[in-house]
Amino acid sequence: MKLKALSLLVTAALLSACGGGSDTNSEKPPITPPVVKLTKDEAMTKLLSAQADNYILPAYQTLMDEADKLDAASIMFCAYQAPSESELTELKNAWLALSKAWQFAKAVKMGPESEEFRHYRLQFWPDNNNAVQRGVASLLAAQVIDENAVASLQDGAQGLPALELLIFNQAQDASLLSASNKQDRCLAVMAIAANVKTVATEILALWQHEKIGFVLDFKNGSGEYNTKQAVLEDFITNWFELIEVIKDNKLNNVKGTLIPGYPEKAESYISLSSLENIKTNFAGLKQAYLAGNGYGFDEYLVDIHENTQVNDTILNYFDEIDVLLNDIEKPLSQAVTIQDSRNKLSPLITKIDELRTYLSTDFIQLTGLNPNFNSNDGD
Repeated sequence: MKLKALSLLVTAALLSACGGGSDTNSEKPPITPPVVKLTKDEAMTKLLSAQADNYILPAYQTLMDEADKLDAASIMFCAYQAPSESELTELKNAWLALSKAWQFAKAVKMGPESEEFRHYRLQFWPDNNNAVQRGVASLLAAQVIDENAVASLQDGAQGLPALELLIFNQAQDASLLSASNKQDRCLAVMAIAANVKTVATEILALWQHEKIGFVLDFKNGSGEYNTKQAVLEDFITNWFELIEVIKDNKLNNVKGTLIPGYPEKAESYISLSSLENIKTNFAGLKQAYLAGNGYGFDEYLVDIHENTQVNDTILNYFDEIDVLLNDIEKPLSQAVTIQDSRNKLSPLITKIDELRTYLSTDFIQLTGLNPNFNSNDGD
């Protein structure tokens, strides 16, 4: 009997090892992970955090870094007894890099940037009363040309346009290489560059402050805001304002109705970088919309509104505008004087207007966000 019992046990063990047991043959049903659906408040929290961490703070960090580089470049250039054209080119490149960083960040215009006139101290434009030219003249006439003198003057003397006027001016009597007062002009460049660095540093520091940083209000809908939705509405209001400025001030006013347009009205016509400014503006707007690689409106529209069409349409507008911009081969201040180039500007302006209209209708209606359109919007 013992032998028979042992044989049965061995047989059962072999069957089990071979997978012959009835329990192991039954397949367990696949486990479907539960769908985690965000509430609207949770989605807004993710959206604002991603926009701050992936677009706003990196953009301001780059702005401060490039302002620091231009400050150093101005000191180095002015240390030369007889600077060369190539050394002036290095200074110009430092200004262009800083200008690009500024144009990328222009979709923000909130919090510390909008306080104490910092936005206009970095760039006073459009300049309809020659405030920049008059401000630079006042600075050059000052007994002491330093950062304090710059800070005491009107906004026109303080920012990127004033630096552009000094650095890119090729007139014999105004160039940093040949003007009779080129040493004073160098002092002015260093003083304005130092002032720009100070303003850029203040903006980033006030956003990032550990306890009272504006980023906390931006992410939490606190401080001057009652809700997270109010933060988003303020943020996208600035997008609308920027798109209006691009369409009207940067393009329509420069193109005019008849050839040769108004090249001198272009934003950065002295450095011939006006068109690059617009390209960078749209790159920044797209980065703000998508929150970089983070949780952007592309995901928010799906999670909260179960809609992909509006997002696809908006991204398609960004792509089409990018193609139209890259099809213009001349600097903007030259393009408006050439009929073939003017013919390429018209569809670009139309497409930008279409994007603005789509955002103000389909996007706004879907999200329920209510931006505060300003008087220039036509709304």
